[in-house]
Parts: sequence; structure tokens; C-alpha cells
Amino acid sequence: MSTQSTGAVNTDEIEPLDFDEAYYLATNPDVASALGTSGAGRWRSGLEHYLAHGRSEGRAPRRPLAAAQLTEEVPARGAGADGGRPSRPDTGVVPEFIRHNGSAFLNPRELSSSQADPARVCMVGSCFLDCLNLKANKPTGCQVDLFVVNNAADLPPLGRGSLGESYDFQVIQMPLRTVFLDASLWALPYGALESYEKELENAYQRLATQLELRMQWNRSDGLLTFVSNFFTPQCNPLGRLFPRFDLRNPEYFIEKLNERLERLVREYKNAFVLDVDRIAASIGRRYIQDDIIAHFAHNALVATTGRVTDRIEPIEPMVAHYEVTWPAVLRDEIWAEMLAMYRAVRQADAVKLVVVDLDDTLWNGVSGDCADVDPAMVEGWPLGLVEALMYLKKRGVLLAICSKNEESRIREIWPRIFGARISLDDFAAVSINWRPKAENMAEILAGVSLLARSVVFIDDNPVERAAMQQAFPDMRILGRHPYYLRRILLWSSETQVVSVTEESARRTEMVQAQIGRETERKVMSREAFLTAAAPRATMQTIDSVDHPRFGRCLELINKTNQFNTTGVRRTLEELDGILQGGARLYAFEVEDSYTTYGLVGVVLVQGARIEQWVMSCRILGYDIESAVMGVIVGDLRGAGAPSVTAPLVETAANFPCRDLYAKLGFEETKAGEWRLDESTALVQPAHVLIR
Repeated sequence: MSTQSTGAVNTDEIEPLDFDEAYYLATNPDVASALGTSGAGRWRSGLEHYLAHGRSEGRAPRRPLAAAQLTEEVPARGAGADGGRPSRPDTGVVPEFIRHNGSAFLNPRELSSSQADPARVCMVGSCFLDCLNLKANKPTGCQVDLFVVNNAADLPPLGRGSLGESYDFQVIQMPLRTVFLDASLWALPYGALESYEKELENAYQRLATQLELRMQWNRSDGLLTFVSNFFTPQCNPLGRLFPRFDLRNPEYFIEKLNERLERLVREYKNAFVLDVDRIAASIGRRYIQDDIIAHFAHNALVATTGRVTDRIEPIEPMVAHYEVTWPAVLRDEIWAEMLAMYRAVRQADAVKLVVVDLDDTLWNGVSGDCADVDPAMVEGWPLGLVEALMYLKKRGVLLAICSKNEESRIREIWPRIFGARISLDDFAAVSINWRPKAENMAEILAGVSLLARSVVFIDDNPVERAAMQQAFPDMRILGRHPYYLRRILLWSSETQVVSVTEESARRTEMVQAQIGRETERKVMSREAFLTAAAPRATMQTIDSVDHPRFGRCLELINKTNQFNTTGVRRTLEELDGILQGGARLYAFEVEDSYTTYGLVGVVLVQGARIEQWVMSCRILGYDIESAVMGVIVGDLRGAGAPSVTAPLVETAANFPCRDLYAKLGFEETKAGEWRLDESTALVQPAHVLIR
């Protein structure tokens, strides 16, 4: 980018309100350092540089519109009571403004507590990807290999590149022109609707073919793949009075292509749609898409090239005619989306429980101070938070309440506040009393068998937030600004899941049953409790990622912290390779007289070696592990194994399983290595029925 002067520039050609000198110099320090009144390469002002070079380079002349509006400080409460604008603003944007806008808007980072960034990715696509310039910029230090494939060309073998190791994920972007031909719609008669339907079917076929050609690495190596969709046009070329949802409208036609692309991508393993169309809509299509000058099939970014001089009347660059901001924002937004998807697939820093306060958190006001309560207490952001919580529950995230209140009053007023929108039964644990919240939180964590690092706590009171953070340093805590809560909870990668399994859909019910079970356990002898519970386990072996229960196994491996004998997280492609090499997974489902827990345990066995054992802590105390080990060892001995070995790697969280092999008769041969000789008999627990 240039900071060299090219002569005098007419600074009158831009309206003063369209350019912010201070903002431009603050965001372009190279220009600021080149300011001066004399000498080669010096500029008299930032405006002069912008007109000569900044526009064509895509530099922003002022703060983006939304930010600029918010920077106009809001009046203090009571100001402007006459309905007019106050003569002088009193306060500015909050300090958190920067953290919640820009690339962090669609992908909040407040819940990210560890580094799980990719080391190397590849991008397969057209000049669209080249324009993003990710290869040169190396976001988050990641190596990016770009393969420009505008047509159906064969890809090189996987792993070819400057580093030699395999990729963490790949991005595939197909030019729309390979699917949607330039004149395919405008040449058709308007009244021939069946012709448009036929053209859509033809486009579907081309789309499937083009996708198959580009998914070579996904098919051969199971490589995690994100497939970019297409930009939806900004308007109907037939006119604004014509039907919106009609195939003769290119907007709707391309939306149908995006819908079919989603279905096609879902047919591949370990593949997901990268929704660049949603990103463009969020930023503003007018600042990004080139359909203001180019035909729809081009489906690209507005050009930022320089002045055209080889014509009777020279043409200034596009940035002199339109507000083009994508060079400054789109790359970061798309990379942030890729990173969020990657972290979601890898279940990095996954949130398993959200605990909320009530007063001024789940509703407006303090319920104890209200003579009467009504649904108006939850209008606005509180109801948005409630909706977010209910969608998290659908994903399998547990909910809990931790509030200083009178429980009887809360239960009495709850239906009047929420009606049927959310019930106290939607919360896996409810702790409403006047005890210190940290004490209540400790009981909640014990009841749901989770670590503090898997929890988000929301409270409006800074004193309570500080006390909770001191008691549980690993816990993620929110509540200072209610306007951020819904967005953080719904959009953060840490609350995302790849799919909703049977177990995740029923998780609240299972945990409630577990809490009830533990209450009964405390007043019964162990023998009486086990007889009443009558635990039962059903085992199955899985040797392929195509097995219908493999997804749940992968979820369990990557979410289990406590009963996890190695702490290892595994990718789909890694497990695919291990299973193809002859390993197998022993998966077991558990139920008792209280509830059905679903698939709660996975054991990875390779040869005569138990590589990893993960199990939900919800079934601890039933001796299920003893019964399962008996089946596994019986199979291995039946196949001729003289002994069975297993590693045990201590992690910061896996206390519950550290004595697993010792209590089942294994001997430690060296640090972290255990062996069961063929002469050692395993005792099956009589109270466990295993099938």
C-alpha cells in the first residue's frame, strides 16, 4: 500500500462529512507518519492520501456507520425530556464496544479460555479466496495454502505443501458461474415458469458434480471441510413490485441453490457449510457484493482496482463511486467464522452448564421489592435471554438457577412472570436460598457431576460475580452488560454442537433423575440402593464412522474431562484412520429404575490394548466399569491375547478414573502403564445386568 505522494490532489472532491481525518490517521499509522509539508513522499493531510491512494486500496475514510452512530454519546437519564435532542452529550460508548463489534460481533470470544487454533489450512477455490489474501496475512499465525481452482481441475495429493503435515481443515469455494450460467435466466420468457424449474434442476446437477470434484480430500482422508455458499443478490432485477419467492427472481433462485448445497454437503462426513452469505448480510451487502455492476453469476466482491484511463473520459475507481468496505472487514469476519466452526467441531472450551441469577438477570427488577409482578418484567433483553437459554437446552447444555431469594415466593410468582415460556422444570438444578452463592454452586456442580471450567455463571451483582470468581477461578462469568448475554450464549463457538444426539436432547431429564437418585442413596444402605436401582448396561462394538452411534461416541470422547483415562481429544478423521487400522470402540448404554442415561461410555481398544476409556460420571457408583471390563477382557482373551495393557495419563481433571485399572486387578508395570495377566480373574458385579 502506498504512502508516496504523486503530486497535488483535489481535496474538494469529497464531502467533509464523508471523511474523518482523525479516524483515518489513527487507523493508518503509515499515513500519519508520512504527513508533512515538504520532502518527497510527504502528505499534507490524510484526506490527500485517501483521495490519491486510500480509496483504491480499500481504506475506510471514517468509522463504519453503526460505530459512528454509537460514538455520538448518548444523553444522561432525564436529558431531552422535551423530546428534542440534548444540546450536549454526556457519555460515550462503553469500553467493551471494541470487543463486541468488528470480527467479534458474529463470533463472540468471551467464553474462549484456551488456545485451540489451527496450524495449517488449505483453501480451494477461485479468485474470491485469493482476494481475501489469507495466505499472505497468516491470521492467528496459521499457515494457509491456496489452490486456485476455477474449473473442475484435479487437486494435488493431500499433504503437498510447504510444511508437509496434514491440514486441520480445508475451505472449498465454488464459482457460481460453474453452476449458474450467465444467461440462464435472463434468456427465458417470463411466462414460462416450467423453464425456470428445469433450469434449477440443471443447476442442481451441476452443483452436485462440481462439489464432488472438489471434495476429493474429504472423501479420501476424511478432512474436515467447510464449503462456502453463494451471495444472494441484493435485488430482484424484474423490479421491487414483483414476487420475492419466485424462481424467476434470481434472489430466490440462488437461495434455492444455497439450500440444495446445504443438503449436498450434509451427505459428506465431517463437512459443513461456511455461510459467507450470512456474513455479507450482517456486514451489509452494499459494501461487499459486485452485483451493483456485474451480472448475478459473477457473484464476487466489488473491485478495488485503480483508475481507468484508456477511454474518452477516464473512470475513477469503484471506491470513488461507492462505499466499499470489504477489504477492511470481510477477511477478518470470514476467518473468525472459520475459526469458530473449527473450535465448535473440536469442542474447544465447551460449555456444559449455564447458571443464572434471577433478579435483574432473568427479569427486570428485584422481585422481593415488587408489590405485584407481571410479564412486562421480561420484555426486551430478559425474554431474549430466556429464549437463548431454551435453545441451549435443545443443544444439550444444562441450565441451573443460583439465586438469593425466598424459594416459595419465586415458585409462586414464576407462572405470572413467564407463563408457559419457561418452567422451573427446564432447569436441571434450582438453588434458591440466602446462603452464599459459592456454597450453592459447589452443591450444583457436585449434583450434575461437572467441573467449574465447563460452567458459565450469569449475575448482575459485581460483588457476587467477584466472590464466585474467587471461589471458582476457572468458571466463566458474565452479567455486567445484559445487552451482550443473548449474543454470547447463542453465537459463541463454545456453546455450539455438531449435532443433537438422543442423550443431549434428554440431558436435563437425566440429570434431574440423577439428583433424585443421589438423594435416595443417602438414606439407604448400598446393598438396598443397588437392588432398588437395578442398573443395566447394553454393549455394542463400533468399527466404522458410518455407525449410527459413532457421532455420540465422538461427542463423549471430546467432552469428557473427569472419567477420561488419557484426556486425549480425537478428531473424526483421526478416529476414522484408527478404526480402519483394525481398532474398535466398545460403547455402552445404561439405564436403571430411575431413568435411561443413554450411551454414556466408550472404550477404544486396539489389538490387546485399551487405548482410552471415557465414561459419564452420572453412572459412577454402579460398578458399570467392572462389568464392561469383564466383557472386553473376555473378548480379548477369547481372541488369544495373553495379557491386556492400558495407559493411564493423569490430567488436572481425571481424578475419578485414576484407580480404574488398579481396582480391576491390573498391575502398573511402569509409570502410566498397566497390564492384566491372563491368570488374573475378573469378578463381575452381581447387581449389574449386562447385555
